[in-house]
Amino acid sequence: MLFLFYLSLSFAITIEEAVEIAKKQANQIKLSEIEIKKAEEQLRKAKANILPQVSLSYSYNYLGQDLALGATPNNRHTAVFQINQTVFDKTIFELIKSANIQRELQILLKEDVERTLEYEVKDLFYALLYRKTLISLYEENLQYWQANYKTVEAKFNAGIVPKVELLRALSQLQQAKAQLEQAKGEYLQALEELKSLLRLEKLSDPEGILEMRQVELDQEKLFQALLEKNSTLRASRKAVELAEKNVELKKAQYYPTLSASASYQAFTGRKDLRGNTEWLSGYSFGISLNYRLFDGFSRKADVSLAELELLKQRENHLQLEYNLKATLNKVLISLNSITSQINAVKASLETAQEALRLSTERYRLGIASQLEMLESRANYNNLLATYYFLLYQQNSTLALLERLVK
Repeated sequence: MLFLFYLSLSFAITIEEAVEIAKKQANQIKLSEIEIKKAEEQLRKAKANILPQVSLSYSYNYLGQDLALGATPNNRHTAVFQINQTVFDKTIFELIKSANIQRELQILLKEDVERTLEYEVKDLFYALLYRKTLISLYEENLQYWQANYKTVEAKFNAGIVPKVELLRALSQLQQAKAQLEQAKGEYLQALEELKSLLRLEKLSDPEGILEMRQVELDQEKLFQALLEKNSTLRASRKAVELAEKNVELKKAQYYPTLSASASYQAFTGRKDLRGNTEWLSGYSFGISLNYRLFDGFSRKADVSLAELELLKQRENHLQLEYNLKATLNKVLISLNSITSQINAVKASLETAQEALRLSTERYRLGIASQLEMLESRANYNNLLATYYFLLYQQNSTLALLERLVK
């Protein structure tokens, strides 16, 4: 709570802080923790079957004279202390193993949720940085068109330019204002989405800037890391293991069960015909061996259903592996394409910036037309916006790559 309070007072939130909050606050994490606790209780319940079952009972009955005949007393007290112990029951042992695997599966599923959540937070965070950068770009653009409008207005008042140029400058100024407001609205919407994911009422502005990242992509190593480290695949393997154990659990029904019991009993009995009573007590011990000879093929059906579920889990795991490999391939292709586009746009930006500078100066000197300047500014802005968008795509795609192989 102190950590969250500190964040509410800070001027900006980093991507690491956002991920940390998500892992503590997000709904998916809370639900995963509940599932882990449920699995732990199921394991405890399964283990309870191999522990001795101890019971104590007491009863009292009063019998009228017409019923209390012979050695039966009027006041009947009965107390029993009993212990039952399972000596051998393969079903119980397999159930404990299955419950333990289920707990391990829930832990892996929580890790998978954390990995997915981390990617979602990073993607939203990079989107916020992108929109924040666009706001800065459009604010600069607005200042440019405000200055341009003042220049055109002065020329119009001096009778140098026609009214159509003044109206065109005013229109461009209004478009710049609308563009800025739209960027601010999209930024606030993205901020609300991140706040919802983090379950926070207030959230400060994201800290950082979008930068081009240089990464070494070794395809063979990345595919090996995918198979070994991907949390979704690891959880899927554990689900297959659980299905295998469920088959063993169903087959355990073919084994006999052996149990033992011991008890100490005490009850009141009539000592003589005059109605005197006394407590009678003693020990008892027994063993029980049970085996179902025939159950209408119920056990065979249970085993067949479990084996079919195992085949289903194996098939799903195989398809998941193919899907993740295909996703990794697409990510690597996208990264190569985005990197090439970034380099191309960076080269074009220098040319566009110089062209804008020249057209602006030429227009102020009355050499270039207003349309030439508008075209240069639009080209520069579009290239810069494209550059920022490509940086967002690269950072988001790298976050997805980390989600796949770490």
